[in-house]
Amino acid sequence: MKLDRLPIKLQYCRSCINLGKLPIDGQLLITPTAINYPQQNDYLVWDGTLTANQEKGVRELLMAFENHRSHLVWAVTGAGKTEMIFPLIEQVLKQGQRIAICSPRVDVCIELFPRIQKVFPNTTVGLFHGKSEEPYQLTQIMLATVHQLIRFEAAFDVLVVDEVDSYPLAGNMMLHRAIKKAKKPTGMIVYLSATPPKELLSQVKQQKISITKLYQRFHGHPLPEPHCHLLLKPITFGKINPRLRLKLQRLIKNNERFMLFFPQIPTMKNFAKQLIKLYPLLTFVDVSSKDEHRLEKVQQFRDQRVQAILTTTILERGVTFKKITVIVLDAQAKEFSKTALIQIAGRAGRGSDSYDDEVHFYYQYYNQQVRLACSEIAYLNQQAKK
Repeated sequence: MKLDRLPIKLQYCRSCINLGKLPIDGQLLITPTAINYPQQNDYLVWDGTLTANQEKGVRELLMAFENHRSHLVWAVTGAGKTEMIFPLIEQVLKQGQRIAICSPRVDVCIELFPRIQKVFPNTTVGLFHGKSEEPYQLTQIMLATVHQLIRFEAAFDVLVVDEVDSYPLAGNMMLHRAIKKAKKPTGMIVYLSATPPKELLSQVKQQKISITKLYQRFHGHPLPEPHCHLLLKPITFGKINPRLRLKLQRLIKNNERFMLFFPQIPTMKNFAKQLIKLYPLLTFVDVSSKDEHRLEKVQQFRDQRVQAILTTTILERGVTFKKITVIVLDAQAKEFSKTALIQIAGRAGRGSDSYDDEVHFYYQYYNQQVRLACSEIAYLNQQAKK
């Protein structure tokens, strides 16, 4: 990173200050991680099947692996990206190599960890993030937040980066350099995204990296297209806006599970108070990035111990719930970018038995981000039919 000169002798990188002050003349000790991993009879233990589209994507991934070429998997939410990387992981393990699967978000890593453990039961798998209580140990498969890669140099033969367009990775040069630094010179990076950033698409266009496109979900049904609702008054008008209240009453009466997305924490907290007053029998939790008990609350909703979950954009991606209605409140807010709205809509319809889950956008005025999100979802569905 480029250093701004300070009026003192001690110079350091401000991008890394939250990791501790490392002076420019400091020395880092790098320990080699070369190790011979034991051979196995069965690496991948999975009785699932891939769709024809997924199999095509797997072939393209394995070809990129053989050619030591980085690869982008551009797949709609719910396309089965995780299952697609199973054969790739198997090939990495068979060749005695090491792989890291990373995401900018802790929630994604925690959800993915047991799935990887289950299908690779004979391989060492580690989960590491800022909230980990377990000490670091060398494993052949590592699941970690992207920040953890700062600790590694030329350590992995394959790096899989999920949600590459997500905060805080998007636009963060330090983290992108950490990813490249953690890869071995002969290794490859696999980028997974439903909404890839322009920089990656530009690299594809320049043929610097290869690409796989999946426009269809694994169950073959289209993405749920949002129902749009114009609210002339704020969502808390009359405690809860009458138009919105009608929808909530129907969901609560039918005991249907739902997610409510808010642009800001104060808005969510105020709405939660109104929910308690109007619907005292409704069970729900609210979560945000500042919530220390976020992971436990999300698990409560996953275990169906509560009917609803109120959240900010922290749960816009990387989590899977089945048979839910997704509702975005104040969809016109600046916090809801086109990408965020597409990802949020992708929380619905993820199960083969609940592909027709509903998505609703409530807003006080129709703006470009709402229009672009709806049109892109419709476009992806049209492409899937071809």
